[in-house]
Order: sequence, then structure tokens, then C-alpha cells
Amino acid sequence: MNCGHLFNGIGGFALAAHWMLWNNKMHCEIDAFCNKVMNYHFPNSYQHEDIRTTDFTIWRGRIDLLTGGFPCQPYSTAGKRLGKEDERHLWPEMLRAIREISPRWVVGENVRGLVNWNGGLVFDEVQADLEAAGYEVTPFLLPAAGVNAPHRRDRIWFVAYSESNDAFGKGG
Repeated sequence: MNCGHLFNGIGGFALAAHWMLWNNKMHCEIDAFCNKVMNYHFPNSYQHEDIRTTDFTIWRGRIDLLTGGFPCQPYSTAGKRLGKEDERHLWPEMLRAIREISPRWVVGENVRGLVNWNGGLVFDEVQADLEAAGYEVTPFLLPAAGVNAPHRRDRIWFVAYSESNDAFGKGG
């Protein structure tokens, strides 16, 4: 399985893919330190830096799984909760990348605050946008404690699949 990662930080999704023996083909991260870490651990993964200026069409048909923890600061209860007015509201850029790459699978992650920011507006938009792009979407709310972490730290996970992007056909 070929993977791409958006907003990858120091590579949590990439590490999980590596553990699964999947191929980390590319990553996109604006933070220079995070890119140094990624380039050290995944030297064969192509590096993109700014999602807002990257043309992802070169990856169309080459990525099976695209992951991304789009910035949470606009929705976090620990922040100002500016939502769509925050310059870090980058879900539209992740959606553009999804449309350009057209992966079979998408896994997105964000904070619990996404569910209740402005009545769940962005939470609903993420699902509606993915469905409009041809994906079946299942959201999950999972606490870190659910995988034996010593704290709760709830996270929203969006798992999306597009059969039309499945080169192997149904069930492949």
C-alpha cells in the first residue's frame, strides 16, 4: 500500500504505515524541524512543505491511503475557537489535496472541539465534502485512554473509502 501524509508533524501516521510494511511515498509539512525528523526516518518519502502552494496532481493514482491531522487550533477548546476565520483552518486545502490525489482511503484526525464548534458545522462539512468527492465516511470519537494512554485526549477520526478509486475492485 502506498501512503501519503498531510500535516504529518514528526510522522505518527508515517510510523504506523511503516509498522504495517506500507510505503511512505510523500509527506507535506510546513514545519522545518518536523521535516528534518521525517527526512531522517523516511529518506525515500518525497517532501512537500506548504499545502497551500503544493500541486498534488503528480500523485494522482499513486497513493492508496492519504492521512492528515489538519490543524486543530481553530476548533480546540484550549484556543480562541475562531474556526473558519482562523488562518489555520486548512480543511479546504486537505480536501483539495484529496481531490487531486484521489486515494482509495482517507484517514483524517482532529480534536473533539470540531464536533461542537459552531454547532458542528465543520464536522458536518468534512463528512459532506468527502461524500461529495465520492467517499463513504465513518467518523469515530476515540480517547487516547482507549489505547492505554494515561490520559483521555479525545480525537475525532474520519475514515473514508472510495470504491471508484479502488484499482483492485470491490473488496480488493
